[in-house]
Amino acid sequence: KMEIKNVSYYNSVPQFLKPKLNYFLRDFLNDYSDYIEDMEAGSYFDTEVEYEGDLEVYFVKFVFNKKGGGFFGNSESELDVYCNNELCLTAKIG
Repeated sequence: KMEIKNVSYYNSVPQFLKPKLNYFLRDFLNDYSDYIEDMEAGSYFDTEVEYEGDLEVYFVKFVFNKKGGGFFGNSESELDVYCNNELCLTAKIG
């Protein structure tokens, strides 16, 4: 099963949003862990999900890049999480 190794938030992310982003990240891994584990090295996968909060809807886009794929390939698998069209975090996945 794929696991989160490291999470980096971008400066523009407000503190209150971080727990929500962590939830979105775990939700993605719960749903797609087997699928991304079986992907070819160097390939990528993206998907969009709507989450309903108490007062607003979050439009979340996940972009997963699998490690490998030749000399210029990624050394680690990474997942970028966009919320409402803004890049909010990058996670190293392994």
